[in-house]
Amino acid sequence: MPLLLLISAGLNVMFGIALLLLWRQDQRFAYVRLWGFSWVLLGCGLTLGPVLHDFSPPGPARDIQSLFASMALMASQLLQVAGAFDYRGRRLRWQRALPLFVIIMLILAGLGARDFRSALLVGSSVMGLGSLASAHLLWRNGRHSERWVGVGFVALALVHLSAPWLDPQARSMITYVSGLLVQATLSLGLILLSVARAHAETRRQTERFSKLAEHSLQGLVVLQDHRVVYANPAALAIFGYVRGSSELPGDLVEALVPPELRNAARERHQRVLANPAARIEWEATRLDMDGRPLHIRGLSSHLDWDEAPAELMVMVDDSSRQRAVDALRRQALHDELTDLPNRNFALERLRDMTYLGAPPFALISADLDRFQLVNESLGHAVGDALLNAVARRLCRRLPPQALLTRLGEDQFLVLIEGAASRAEVQAVAEQLLSLLDAPFALDGAELFVHMSLGAALFPQDGRDGASLLRAADSAMHRAKGNAGASFMFFDVAMNGASRARLDAEQSLGHAIAEREFLLEYQPKFRAGSRTLCGFEALVRWERPGKGRVSPAEFVPAAERTGQIKALGELILDIATAQLREWQLAWGQALPVAVNVSPLQFDDAGFASRVLALLEERGLPPDALEIEITETAAIGHVERVLPQLHRLRAAGVLCSLDDFGTGQSSLTMLRNLPISTMKLDRSMIEPLPEAQASAVVKATCVLGHSLQLEIVAEGVETEVQAQAAEALGCTQLQGYHLGRPLAAAAAGALLALALENQPRADSMPTQPPSV
Repeated sequence: MPLLLLISAGLNVMFGIALLLLWRQDQRFAYVRLWGFSWVLLGCGLTLGPVLHDFSPPGPARDIQSLFASMALMASQLLQVAGAFDYRGRRLRWQRALPLFVIIMLILAGLGARDFRSALLVGSSVMGLGSLASAHLLWRNGRHSERWVGVGFVALALVHLSAPWLDPQARSMITYVSGLLVQATLSLGLILLSVARAHAETRRQTERFSKLAEHSLQGLVVLQDHRVVYANPAALAIFGYVRGSSELPGDLVEALVPPELRNAARERHQRVLANPAARIEWEATRLDMDGRPLHIRGLSSHLDWDEAPAELMVMVDDSSRQRAVDALRRQALHDELTDLPNRNFALERLRDMTYLGAPPFALISADLDRFQLVNESLGHAVGDALLNAVARRLCRRLPPQALLTRLGEDQFLVLIEGAASRAEVQAVAEQLLSLLDAPFALDGAELFVHMSLGAALFPQDGRDGASLLRAADSAMHRAKGNAGASFMFFDVAMNGASRARLDAEQSLGHAIAEREFLLEYQPKFRAGSRTLCGFEALVRWERPGKGRVSPAEFVPAAERTGQIKALGELILDIATAQLREWQLAWGQALPVAVNVSPLQFDDAGFASRVLALLEERGLPPDALEIEITETAAIGHVERVLPQLHRLRAAGVLCSLDDFGTGQSSLTMLRNLPISTMKLDRSMIEPLPEAQASAVVKATCVLGHSLQLEIVAEGVETEVQAQAAEALGCTQLQGYHLGRPLAAAAAGALLALALENQPRADSMPTQPPSV
């Protein structure tokens, strides 16, 4: 009988190992592993217990052997039940089962030490109940095969429960033989049940993934050596093939990949086959069965197919989205009106052309002259038609290496690739200008247009697109200053001038707020006596860290930016404050002339503020003289005249500056409420030349007849001074007599004049008769 028990134990271990090997093939099924270990432990328990029990002498060694045998048998039963739970998709609660297992082991150990018969009855009962529990789990809601295995567990339970009753030592031949048959049969049943369950699960997974592939909107293609071994319906539909068609291409690369992309497709295929971890995203053009291009986005990965490496391609037809993207890109990079490449395209192209070591090229910024006049007089529709006509004519006639783009409004840009010399650019520019010689027939009218062109060269005029475009624009704006069609190359000085202009405009507001401006005072002298009779206030800008800025830079900048009003208010404030200081120091002050921009007269409250400022400072109205240029007075007479009348009526002196440079009429001169007429330096400089003298004399006669002071500006020599006096000028101003002075120096000069001539002019005297 020990031999029979040993055979039974060995078979249990073998069946357990078979179950474990089966589990290694598909580790998703944990119950196969649990049953495998259960059968191995059962074999070990039978070997340590009934088989070897009689061969061990009584003593501690046999007791330990018996303990391990009991532990193996109880653990086998626990794992058997756990496997049945897992088979039914349930989990044994180990936090409860393990303490119960320990308690049973302690009971068995205690009983075994006192009464082996009682321990045997308890152990057999536990194992029988465990087998019945497994049978219940497999029988309930089980299939036919599962219930047969459940019957096997019932039979095993009967073997366990009957063993102590057939023999007090559980060594009955019936127990051994029936146990061997039942365990062998049950082991085979568990193996077959596990295999069937695994195959069923695999079949369900296969069917599930097959349905997913068949109903997927994404194309799935499996390739081996560039040949299609599987393609789902979505993939067939993408390329225009019908399911089951015999027209499927043999070599996919040759049939569906454009020639220029075939090498890349073959290379990717080889990389995927060689690397099991490969995952390559790609986006490329493919051809359908009719040769029409498709835009495909795909993911290629490694797949084992029929025990050979293959490439699995997941694809979507992205042609519609790509067409929309292309349309948006074209819209973003092309001008809607002329269909020319636009500013975005030009900037992108310039970025591509300005890398380190790039070949030389040139760009020409072209702007239509007086195009706004066409829009204003003929309407925007005609203006748009003219832009279209200009674009078409230039596109047809420009050389092949020249690319025409529209930057916006009436400005175009010509990129000339390979142009290394100024001569080449000059030739293209002259061609551009000549193309506009002929008129454009639009809406029944012939329109002549001209362009101003500015050119910049790479790399000498700029290392990147933005700087080149700025350079070309600077040259173009400089060319616009010339009459008619004009062309200029960029010069570094243009950049400096533009930067200075921008810097002045951006800094003016801060400078006005911080009162960085000061006044210098150029003295004016009475003709004949050469006594001091007044000053002209000249504004100066002392920029911290940059020194003095010329009025020729900041005054036009103030007018362009609308800050001339704030600057003018500051100048009047400084001048009247200085007059008040002189008046308090010496009891009187001579008139100070302040230049006023015509833009200041746009403010209807200008005259009121001037009078309020004089009153606030306690100054007589004739302490201040308002100077306005002849050109400004003529161009803004409707705004200037009412306020000049109000100032003059209040006693403020008013003078007409730079007389002789504009187009004033005698009527306008008579209507202006002025007290002084200042002859421009261009009239004084030629003196005492005869013709110049005649003009000055006639002007003085006119001024005296209108009861005006006549000031000769720009007196640089004594000869000029004497000539001006002889011809009738009543006041002299210029470097020969006195340069502009700081406030302190002007005050000292005023003090000296008042000391030497206590009754010096504080009010203008009547002009002498001529």
